Amino acid sequence: MAAAAGWLRRAAAAAAAAPRLPSGLPILPTPPPAPLTEAQSFVLPGIGAAVAGGMDLMAVPKKKVSKYKKGLRNGPKALKPVPVIVRCRCCGRVKLPHFYCCSGEKGNPGDSSS
Repeated sequence: MAAAAGWLRRAAAAAAAAPRLPSGLPILPTPPPAPLTEAQSFVLPGIGAAVAGGMDLMAVPKKKVSKYKKGLRNGPKALKPVPVIVRCRCCGRVKLPHFYCCSGEKGNPGDSSS
């Protein structure tokens, strides 16, 4: 049991002495980042503007609009069914909407005009 404890102690000491990546390469120490100067300071646009007094306000609803109220408001915007077949106002024949049927006169069969 003492041999196992000695082996474990040596492995821990070796791991602490030289940390390595999973690929087996040693981890190189990196220098600490340089302190930022005033010209390089990190400024958030929203926070900087709020301090300066140029804060933009947005319109935000106080309560959620229910489905019923939304339906009342958007009801007239819904698509309406279009009639597929209509009758001509003059001759009474069945035709498609927006198609030409006759000249618009209730003509007599005996009259022939150009």
